[in-house]
Order: sequence, then C-alpha cells, then structure tokens
Amino acid sequence: MILTISGIRQFRRCQRQWCYDALIASHSAKDGTPGREAHLLSQLQSIAAWRGSIVDQVITRRLIPALKKGWAVTPAKLHQYADSVFDEQLSFARQNRMREPGMTKVDNFAAFAAVEYGPPVKNEELERARAEIKQALSNLFEMKDLLVRLQSATHLVPQRPLTFPHLQVSFKAVPDLIAFFDDKPPLIVDWKVHARGVHDYRLQLAAYAIALTRCDPHDDFPASLSEYSPTQFDLLEVQLLTKQQRQYWLSEDEIAEVDDYIAEAAVEMLMLIDGKAKNKTDPLDFPVTTNPELCRWCSFRRICSEDVKCQASAQTTLF
Repeated sequence: MILTISGIRQFRRCQRQWCYDALIASHSAKDGTPGREAHLLSQLQSIAAWRGSIVDQVITRRLIPALKKGWAVTPAKLHQYADSVFDEQLSFARQNRMREPGMTKVDNFAAFAAVEYGPPVKNEELERARAEIKQALSNLFEMKDLLVRLQSATHLVPQRPLTFPHLQVSFKAVPDLIAFFDDKPPLIVDWKVHARGVHDYRLQLAAYAIALTRCDPHDDFPASLSEYSPTQFDLLEVQLLTKQQRQYWLSEDEIAEVDDYIAEAAVEMLMLIDGKAKNKTDPLDFPVTTNPELCRWCSFRRICSEDVKCQASAQTTLF
C-alpha cells in the first residue's frame, strides 16, 4: 500500500472515498468493471484544480527546461503554450473523451466533474481560469529573486516521485521542483494557484523533505545529498496568484511529528483493510463522511451506495 499526504487527508475526510480512490480504482482494469469506473471518476477535476494543473504543466515542460539550458523564455511564450494546452484539454473534457474505450492518460487528457455530474461549466468560469493561469505565470516572472536562485542551481528536478518504506507501507511524495546546488542544501518548491492562498502547506513540504533523504536516490541526484538532513533543506511554498513566498525550515521535533502522522494513518488503514486483497475490498466496510458537503462534491458519488440512499431519501421527501 502506498501512502501520500493527500491520501491521508482524503482518508481523514471520508474513508470510503479513500477506498474507492486508493483500493478500488485501477487504470489497467477492463472497461465496464468497478475498478475502471472508479479510476475514471478519480480523474475528475474542478475547474480550479484543472487551472492549477495547467500551471504546473507549463512550468514543468517549458519554464524549467528553459532555466536548465539557458534558453530565452518570456511570459508571452508561456502564455501561448498555456493557451494551447488549455484549448486542447478543454475540448477533450467537454467531449467526455475519458469514457472512450481503452482511453489512457494522453497529453491532452482532462476530465471535469461538471461534465460528469453537471451543472454545465459556464464560459465566464472558463475565461476566468484562463486569465488566472496567465496571471500566475506572469507573477512568477516578477519573482526575480526566485528565478535567480533557480538559475544558480546545478540541477533542477521537477515532478520526481520519491518513495520510501514506512512501517508496513510505502510513502510517496512528488515535489513540484527540487533544486540542487554545489555548496548548499537543496531547495524544494511547491507551486500553489489559489486566489487567496490562506492555507499553510508546511506538512506537505515537510513530507517532501523527509522523502528526499529517505528514498533511494535517483541516478541524477548529486552524491552530496547524503550530507544533508531534512532540517537543513530550504522549503518554499510559492502562491502564484498572490505572489507570496512562504519559507519553512524543519526541526527534529517536526520531523518526528510527521513520522507519527504517517504512522498513525498507516495503522488505521491497515486495520480497515485487515489483510484483504484489493479485489476482495468492499467499500461498505469503510465509513462514509457525515458531512453532506463532502458528498456533494465527491467524484465517487455515482458509485457510492451511501449517496444513492441519500438521493433516494431526498427524492421521497419531494412528493
């Protein structure tokens, strides 16, 4: 079983939602099977989440390679690329192409919860998302201090999975960007695209730092990485719509707290699974949230029996 910080948070919100996402969903399952349906529903995004994923993609595929190789890049070039990604993925999502038989996650893949469940996406919402994508990229270009730091790195590694064993499970983290330097500890960057940017992502960045020191190092990681501990890493949360940069450093006590957080969740999950194989998992064994708002926005509400009961009950009261 593989744990992530987002998966643990999902487990805390609704254990049945986590079950569908982590245990039932299977990208390799055949069309028409519960595993395939759960996998498709797990791909659904809100427009806000999709907006953020496009910003991540533009930074990873265009900006970081340019910084690594010294190529000239401008906001206008990034906006042009972002527009093409936006239009291709929007067309894919509106046609609900994820439900084409045998569909895999191709480059232009996108899936909207609004297409699956309604109500239809409004053009105003889409244009706002397009404008905010461009604003986020423009704001990044105005963070000259950050760009200079990244340009001074000896190696920039975006979106690299880091996995390490933890008790009877594996823990996985995928930092948005790791910057390695010749003479100082690594910098880990987490891009965020939130209109208000009020949430603190210290826990997520702490997990990235711990994973970087405990995973089997990738071939392109510098040998000097072993000289550092997570307490020495520079952790940076970058809110691209508000231009806020939040810097964090870890203490040994905070590292222990993150370890405890992961271990506690792992124990609870393993107890619920009770040694059953994935194909023997029954979602009804997993408690559902008591918060109706979470059910309302859950991607799995079509296949969640609890939601079916709620809908049936609500319909009965209308007559």
